[in-house]
Amino acid sequence: MNLTRQTATVTGALRGACLFLTTVLLAVSAGTSPAAATQLGHGDFDFYLDTASFRGREGRDFTEVSVRVANTALKFRQDGNQWAGKVKLSILITDDDGREVVKQGETMDLREETVERVDSPVAYQTIIKQFNLPPGGYWLSFGIEDLQAPKVSVVGLMRGENKSSVVRRARLNLPEMPMDEPSFSDAMFVWDIDPRERGVRKYHPNPPRMYGLYRDTLTVYFELYLPESMASAPTFEFVSEIVNPEGDAVRDTRLVLPNPVVSAGQARTYPVVIREDLTEFTAGAYTLYLTFLLEGSTLARVKAGDFSVAWDIRTWEVPRRELLAEARFLLGEPEFKLFVEKSPGEQEQQMDALWKSLDPDPSTGTNEAYDQFIERLAYAEAHYQESGPAIFSARGGVYVRYGPPDELVQDVIPVNYESLAEAEAVVENPYHPLNLSSSNSKLYKTPKTKNTFAADGRESARYRAEDNTSVPYELWIYLAGGRPLLDRDRVQEMDIGMRFLFVDRDGHGTYILERSSSISTK
Repeated sequence: MNLTRQTATVTGALRGACLFLTTVLLAVSAGTSPAAATQLGHGDFDFYLDTASFRGREGRDFTEVSVRVANTALKFRQDGNQWAGKVKLSILITDDDGREVVKQGETMDLREETVERVDSPVAYQTIIKQFNLPPGGYWLSFGIEDLQAPKVSVVGLMRGENKSSVVRRARLNLPEMPMDEPSFSDAMFVWDIDPRERGVRKYHPNPPRMYGLYRDTLTVYFELYLPESMASAPTFEFVSEIVNPEGDAVRDTRLVLPNPVVSAGQARTYPVVIREDLTEFTAGAYTLYLTFLLEGSTLARVKAGDFSVAWDIRTWEVPRRELLAEARFLLGEPEFKLFVEKSPGEQEQQMDALWKSLDPDPSTGTNEAYDQFIERLAYAEAHYQESGPAIFSARGGVYVRYGPPDELVQDVIPVNYESLAEAEAVVENPYHPLNLSSSNSKLYKTPKTKNTFAADGRESARYRAEDNTSVPYELWIYLAGGRPLLDRDRVQEMDIGMRFLFVDRDGHGTYILERSSSISTK
């Protein structure tokens, strides 16, 4: 399967055939400036943002901001034979003194040809904005509002707000790239290069900087700028070095390039494309370094930037938020706080190690614990999807943790009626007889109490109007300790079992865990 892309709208000046579609770091001049990190939008959906700068005109940097957002994160509507989306962009760039140097807002139309691409987890929209800015330090905020997707919260609906996400105050360090000194542009980590295209469509950006399953070749583009006095050697060399988190070099490649002939007095710009086969790389995080040599002497060594390698199909196709929800469920809060800061490749590596440790029989060709987890997760998503990931709903979490209950009692009753009290008694006392006449039926369709006041004129708890409603509940009974996947859920309750009482207090289909006999959930 090929990962496809949709370039939505491109503004700003177009550059020469070799200078487009950036996706990575901030420029380095003579190896002194640090590489930037890719940024993640936060809000109602995720998107990735990356920047890169090249030598521009009149002492300015030509900076591109590339954004990638998955089609499945946006709302598309059928428009004739196509599918249309609409977003609003809000861009703010301020300098270190707090002055606004760029402030833009625009509405952008997005198009897809087929519903398959709209629903594909590996199809996305790419948005590119270009700016000419003087060298210096800046802060970038980039917001995306989906104009066709209203917020699902009550407050959002009342205010007429749409789903939105934003990168706030991403750091931009634009270096000086003078004409009379050697310097590098930023390195662009690209998805691929289309030789048939020119300009902004030639280089397809890869803002997440993730390679592996759907693109097993690391492709990086950058430019070298040399003054005429240093551009007389017949050849020059580049060494690309890939380093793992432990600091060990896992790949180094030497590239010898000819010195192109240019007219006297012109600035020397050398476009360089580096490709590295990643098929033998394990999942994880890596760093690319570039070294430039002229006549055998090292001129500069720069950190081009970090990237990830991932091979699990779930890393690529499952939305990041769902993967994080699963990781939070499996790891618990302390480990999860460290996990969320890692790159996708590092996260995949950690989860692989976790599932290997949980494999009940490593000699088989499958991991039974992982398969059972996925089956339970799929069931929870199909039956207990209330708001947010199903694994964090009250019933979904218990189902994934312990499996299906041995007994299930469902009822719809007035909230103050005896059946609920009896269910509560079963939760608190494991030896209480289970004798619910309305078990698995909708016995009460209307309340049997009256809306009256007590004799002294005060509303009694028994007859409050707000309590005079029908409320669904579910009582889950595990005769022993269930079938937990994780050791921390193997509680010592084999003799009395476990009971969980879920109640839909507001009648909107959202169940809360009202009571539990399990010491692991108290």
